[in-house]
Amino acid sequence: MIVKWSFSQGFKNITKQNEIDLSPCTVNILFNRGYTTLNDVLDFLRPSLFDLHSPFYFKDMENIVNRLDEALKKGEKILLYGDYDVDGISGTSLLYKVLKRFGFKVVVYIPTRDEGYGLHEEVIIKAANNDVKLIVTIDCGITSIEEVALASTYQIDTIITDHHEPLSELPNALGILNPKVKDSGYPFKELAGVGVVFKLVQALYKHFDYPEGLDAEIDYLDYVALGTIADIVPLVGENRILVKYGLELMSETKHVGLRALLVECGLEGKEIRSYHISYYVAPRINAAGRMDTANLALNLLLEENYEQALQLAKQLTNENRQRQMTEAETLKDAENMLSSGSIPEVIVLSSPDWNHGVIGIVASRLVERYQRPVFLIAEEKDLGKGSARGIANYHVLEELTKQAPLLTKYGGHRHAAGFTIPIKNIQLFREGLIKSYKESGVLFQKKYLVDYVLPIEEINFKLQSELEQMAPFGPCNPAPVLMTEGFSIKNVFTMGKDNEHLKLFLENKNFEIEAVAFKKGKEFEKLKQIKKIDILYTLELNEFQGEQKLQANIIDYRESCSVSLAEIACAEEEEQLGFLNDKPCLKDAEDIFMNRDILVELYKLLKKKANKENVLKLEPDLTDHNLLHMIKIFEELGIVTWLSGTGPFIVRLNIIKKTDLQLSLRFRVLSQK
Repeated sequence: MIVKWSFSQGFKNITKQNEIDLSPCTVNILFNRGYTTLNDVLDFLRPSLFDLHSPFYFKDMENIVNRLDEALKKGEKILLYGDYDVDGISGTSLLYKVLKRFGFKVVVYIPTRDEGYGLHEEVIIKAANNDVKLIVTIDCGITSIEEVALASTYQIDTIITDHHEPLSELPNALGILNPKVKDSGYPFKELAGVGVVFKLVQALYKHFDYPEGLDAEIDYLDYVALGTIADIVPLVGENRILVKYGLELMSETKHVGLRALLVECGLEGKEIRSYHISYYVAPRINAAGRMDTANLALNLLLEENYEQALQLAKQLTNENRQRQMTEAETLKDAENMLSSGSIPEVIVLSSPDWNHGVIGIVASRLVERYQRPVFLIAEEKDLGKGSARGIANYHVLEELTKQAPLLTKYGGHRHAAGFTIPIKNIQLFREGLIKSYKESGVLFQKKYLVDYVLPIEEINFKLQSELEQMAPFGPCNPAPVLMTEGFSIKNVFTMGKDNEHLKLFLENKNFEIEAVAFKKGKEFEKLKQIKKIDILYTLELNEFQGEQKLQANIIDYRESCSVSLAEIACAEEEEQLGFLNDKPCLKDAEDIFMNRDILVELYKLLKKKANKENVLKLEPDLTDHNLLHMIKIFEELGIVTWLSGTGPFIVRLNIIKKTDLQLSLRFRVLSQK
């Protein structure tokens, strides 16, 4: 396997640096990630709920909301048809709760993995027999052309909310909410399924003029964060806003089932981070759908009795343990299949002994180990149900499309997809994928992107705090990867179950730092023989027994050499990519006038407009950037809390004591203009 360290442009001497009071490291990283103006940086580091897009940008939204209004007035029964993963379950739970609050007649259906993803004809027929007049899909439906047509023959309207890639032909639905559909009208294309549902919820709240006595939109952001993180969509733009605020709300969630699940995961009272969702919460929810039916997870998220919710959460934990055991057995089986010869360019494995509910996870494990695209198939009689996982420069969905004549059905994303295939076609499928790879000329390699070459003297708590402001981390917004050269290894030892991890004590120029290297326990003897190493790492804060220490989480390492690896790598990048020598310059924000006096006047105005509960409807001129900046400053300082809306906004004015405006990054920057 080829392993390469790739370096972002090594910019230095940043202009406008002092204006925003960030270290050269942080400014470099932000600049290289596309945040090149002061406004870009402010909006990224201080994302605001006041920047959410109007749900009515979706061209079909008005028609959809009117149809739902009609269903409410007529007392029609609505079927919510979801998906069995975390995204589908969280989106279905969210929409069910909101529609019930508004008084809709709602029933829910989530297929099992045995039934397979998407709409099914037999469910539609059953719905028709039970007087369902409207079907709303969640996280599915965009490829269900025949099923939507069938529903129409039974006089059932269909509304599709989805985020998967559409085919060239769209279902003839009453309305479609999918940002990936051409001419959808929606400016942000990367919403998760639950994010699309949230936009529908926002439209309903506005349509019904934000009725008093109901929950506000903000109360559902924890569900949005849950599904968005679990579905591994890019954590940029609107997703970043939704996840940031959703995580902040999660530790104090109003949803009984979610609170019970957090308790079961040992997260009660903790600040919830995205990795908590990825490693503790989401696997438990997914386990239900993988091993049996997703109804257990759905029932938990809808449960209103706390004691009952705790019991359901414990059942999910048991399901997850069973899933882990099945996954481990499947992984071992797959690796045994690969041990008999050379690793193929594209891994295609199948077995009648595999549970199709876990093969997606196993495929991901194999990708991590072998750096190859992986297609795993669980054989069931004459058909196989498959899961595919890709790597950089390999588009899984496109490759499946090339093999479409061999498949019964397929769908998914660039990096992950599912498919069904007749058993007799598996060998031809394998040969076709390998042939396509060889024709593509793609070189498979493990590549680490280094965000910044960090000198020892720049490692400090302030830098760690700055980098933490870039969270939540995830796809398209990973935790910054730093490189520091020339560490001496003072000590190294193994830790964890089966000694699978390493703990290192590193030193350079009288500077000491502790480091951990997860899943590198087998390299213990190798590291004992190395005197100096260069490390790729993320910088984190480790708190134990009230003491805070900086910690390097090692991603990769190399033995130090006399010539700087950073210089070599940058020279290579210059030759291959055309190295940019321009210095990054954070351009001025628009002409903004900001001081304490005008903020005080705005606060007085808001206070005068607020009702007895300190809630008010705010209808600012959205073209007045000065006013929007002031509102965002209030949001950053906790003076104003966004509750609902994309204009008008429903906000709560928090009556607080004297506030230091300098605590607001946005104010500090804009007041200098």
